[in-house]
Amino acid sequence: MRRTITMVLFLCSVLSVSNALGAQELLWEELYDRAGKLIGEGRWNEGIEVSRQALSLAERNFGPKHPAVARSLNVLAHYYQLQGKLTQAESLAKQALKIAGDDPNVLNNLAIIYTEEGKFDAAEETARRAIQFSKSAYGSSDPRVAESLSTLAGVYRTQGKYYQAEPLYEEALELWKEQLGEHHSNVILAYGNLGSVYGALGKYDEAEALLKKVLSAHESTLPHDHPLYAVTLRELGKFYLREGDYVRAESFLKQALDIQEKVLGGDHPEVASTLGRLGRVYRLQGKFKDAESFYKRSLKIFEGVHGSGNPYVEDMKKEIEVLNEEMSKLPAERSLET
Repeated sequence: MRRTITMVLFLCSVLSVSNALGAQELLWEELYDRAGKLIGEGRWNEGIEVSRQALSLAERNFGPKHPAVARSLNVLAHYYQLQGKLTQAESLAKQALKIAGDDPNVLNNLAIIYTEEGKFDAAEETARRAIQFSKSAYGSSDPRVAESLSTLAGVYRTQGKYYQAEPLYEEALELWKEQLGEHHSNVILAYGNLGSVYGALGKYDEAEALLKKVLSAHESTLPHDHPLYAVTLRELGKFYLREGDYVRAESFLKQALDIQEKVLGGDHPEVASTLGRLGRVYRLQGKFKDAESFYKRSLKIFEGVHGSGNPYVEDMKKEIEVLNEEMSKLPAERSLET
């Protein structure tokens, strides 16, 4: 009788622990899903707090090597990347990778972080691993393969290797359209990426049509202070800059900058990128003092984020060198005016 009672008490204890763990798993899933939704809504400060809660809960209840810990680390890394806090983002993504192994989601995230840090060799190698393991895990036609293809395309595009980026973006677009439908947010993102590449390759009609399509979609689905909306405005500004339409280029870039400074803060690398483009608009119009001001603000941000010797820092220094050379060729009185 006593043994029976002991057994019953033991089973009740096991069930109680099991139920408690089940409740914690449900709570973690709720937090994790919420963190993912906040990314799309552009509510990144709130998302970071939710991600931290998910990570803390996972570590406390499931142990440091649990997949939920890896997923929580990865989404938190993504938030830091979005906020331009790239050192913290890289550290968290690497922690996630140690737990998850060659998980394509973590590899994609880490490749994007490396790209934004200017670590292009590491970014390309990591993106290629993501493609390999996403195809192995999900099959070649899975939408997650498209994400990895798009990540590698982004590595090439950032380096100006547009001919290598183009077919990868096109393949990703076709996969997403086939699997997710024409109006899915990933498809809209792919249109924007491809439009930017087409513009760089001189395919101006195709580029403008795609970028306007993305702008129209974002105007109807996103608040006008959303960071993605700002990116679309900037890409249109870059397009018109390439076409030599400086009035429209300035207009779109200024709209993008206003949103980015408001939402991301004045020291974010996305702000630095837009400042640099505006500086080029002014330089090409001979408005050298305005160009100098924007270039210097851009360089200061890039140096604060990346330090010296980084590709983004060096690129901006080259822009300033070109500006100084052009200014040096002006008569002294004209140089004072511009």
